[in-house]
Amino acid sequence: MGKLKTEMIKVLFITVITMLAGCKLGGSNPSFNGQMENIRTQEEELQFVKKKALSFEKNQSGHWEATFDHNIVMIYVPEGSFTMGNNKIEQALPEHKVNLSHYWISKTPVTIGQFRAFVNQTKYQTEVLEKGHTGPWVYDFKEKGFLPKYGYYWDNAFKDVIAKFPEITIDDLHPVSSVTWNDAIAYANWLSEETGLQISLPTEAEWEYAAKGTDGRIYPWGNEEPDGTRANYADETFNKYFPGTEQALVHYGVNDGFAITSPVGSFPNGRSPVGAMDMAGNLTEWVYDSHYTLNPDEVKEVSNPIYTEKNGENMEKGGLWCGSAGRVGQTPDEIEMGHNIRTDTRPSDETDSADDHMGFRIAISYTPRNR
Repeated sequence: MGKLKTEMIKVLFITVITMLAGCKLGGSNPSFNGQMENIRTQEEELQFVKKKALSFEKNQSGHWEATFDHNIVMIYVPEGSFTMGNNKIEQALPEHKVNLSHYWISKTPVTIGQFRAFVNQTKYQTEVLEKGHTGPWVYDFKEKGFLPKYGYYWDNAFKDVIAKFPEITIDDLHPVSSVTWNDAIAYANWLSEETGLQISLPTEAEWEYAAKGTDGRIYPWGNEEPDGTRANYADETFNKYFPGTEQALVHYGVNDGFAITSPVGSFPNGRSPVGAMDMAGNLTEWVYDSHYTLNPDEVKEVSNPIYTEKNGENMEKGGLWCGSAGRVGQTPDEIEMGHNIRTDTRPSDETDSADDHMGFRIAISYTPRNR
């Protein structure tokens, strides 16, 4: 959504496995081959995290959840394999087998309240407030679209919307938006120090596995089209308040009840196979990986992939409150637009960019990071 850069819809077919391509998928990073040293067994991992958590129990999906301060809930994802990507969708090419070691992913995106705790303790100032930054992309009623506006940030991103429509509210239970990839990393680093855990952004593969599981589902809940009870995206509620927004494709006949973001966890029927919430809609989410593309002829199977070249862009996942359902065969094309709520959608954005429709969730991951 937002700028809908042409980079999100062009396929580069750059080989990222070999050094000859000038890129590194993990490079010398042993995680690419799944050779992570000193990784704990499942039982050791569960006991290690349990000792640090405030509470520890299984969720409705049968996965362990650990709760920490600020009501941060992490879901344990056992090691496993799945098919990442989609050969039928150009932007999701190619399908390939991915093997992952165990990790944890947050049950919801990071909320405004959770981010506020970080800012209050550290006095952190987000990138969009730095001198020379253009500001986050927020909705502009005059232009009927999204524009960068300086002076807007995570705690006032929707001030124009709320001023125009007082019935629309937002509070600390909504997901935090208008933060850059660098801001998200800063938050994760702070939380790592607070908890003594290896917290970061999930890799794209970790995010997609938690969202789609092993059965290749189109949406976190399965293959049924969204109907207003499973996710927050551009439907008739959105169109009521933002008519004529050409950058969003409205799903007529569907009403999810939210014009902008919704409190995290508002759609339990849309939970993923591991029990994670809001992995479709609400906000697109930063993941750790830099922007990359794969050569379908050369990528068949990888283990614990992570792409860390500093090329100025990072990947996003998950769809957004003002994005499409990602249905195939629609006019205009909901896939070609780049931003939709499918599990295999994969737009990217500049590392220092921020939008009122983009946030993040966190992970405890043992795939080595190099930045």
